[in-house]
Amino acid sequence: MKRNSHSRRIAAAALLTIAMLLYAVPVFAAGGVKVYTPYTNLSAPPGETLNYEVDLINDSDEIQTADLSFSTGSTGWTYELTAGGHAIRQIAVKPKESQSVNLALTVPLEVEKGEYSFQLNAGSFGTLPLKVNVSEKGSYKSELTADRPNMQGHSDSTFTYSLTLNNRTASKQTYALTAEAPAGWDAKFTVDGSGVTSVDIDPNASKSVTLNLTPAENATANTYKVAVHAASGSSTADTEVEAVITGTYGISLTTSDERLSANVTAGGERKLELVVKNTGSAELTDINLTGTTPAEWEVSFEPKTISSLKAGDSKPVTATIKSSSKALAGDYVVGLTAQAAEKSADASIRMTVKTSVLWGWIGVLIVIAVAAGVYGLFRKYGRR
Repeated sequence: MKRNSHSRRIAAAALLTIAMLLYAVPVFAAGGVKVYTPYTNLSAPPGETLNYEVDLINDSDEIQTADLSFSTGSTGWTYELTAGGHAIRQIAVKPKESQSVNLALTVPLEVEKGEYSFQLNAGSFGTLPLKVNVSEKGSYKSELTADRPNMQGHSDSTFTYSLTLNNRTASKQTYALTAEAPAGWDAKFTVDGSGVTSVDIDPNASKSVTLNLTPAENATANTYKVAVHAASGSSTADTEVEAVITGTYGISLTTSDERLSANVTAGGERKLELVVKNTGSAELTDINLTGTTPAEWEVSFEPKTISSLKAGDSKPVTATIKSSSKALAGDYVVGLTAQAAEKSADASIRMTVKTSVLWGWIGVLIVIAVAAGVYGLFRKYGRR
């Protein structure tokens, strides 16, 4: 009886050994399958998506089917497994063939710098360990920066700043754009050449924004700081730009006695003493004097051009106005202009044309001659 029991134990052990060998056959078959990707340790900044092409290689003589899954091991990391343009969770590979699976792994925006380990599970094909080295600490915020935050010019200049707005959040944001410009200044935002007051930016994307600042007409030489804001419902970003005004431009043109009227006879000339003054805080150069006159009138200047005029200085100029010999008695307007590259000034002179004194005496003589002729006729024929 003991021998039979012993025999049964030996038989059971033999059967167990055979069962284990039979159970090991798929494992042995699985030895002919592999999962492979060439890049198993990559570096990336926060917010970047890493794309892996994973090959499942079946060197066995049977079709191999595998369930696919991915272990992130860390919160915030997202992934997607696709094949043929569709999400995939299971794959079958024919004998002596291979199939490719795409793995897209996105680094979180809010993440610590360091190395992170992951694992792609491919059933009988095995597991594929992956490592990602995050190159910098991430942040869940928006960023607004200026390429050249400090610009210099005159009060007539337009200050143009190139801004970059980064949406380092996980959702699309609509940012309202504002600038705290001084009173009287004009601030305008443009994106892709169009004026805007807000801008939409996708997650982990950026957009270029242009800010144009136009100073007030009475802006004095100074450094002006302008705060710029981009605000959405869940995130804000701020920066500051500077506009350095080195001076203002101003010019005036008038007569020395500030009278803007004069008399002239038909065909005669009249000299006017003008004063060109720099009323700004910056030097003016190459000031040209020109005039507009009625038909057949002329105007000339001495000097014709003022090479430079410092702030607060003035320069006398003589304008010679010559009327047309055909001008009738009455009022005419002559326009005078002092033009610099930055500023210009105008003056309108009312010229009153009066009859020449000579013609007046000639008229008197004609009247006397006519009267004398009439008197002579009366004397000659009146006695008859």
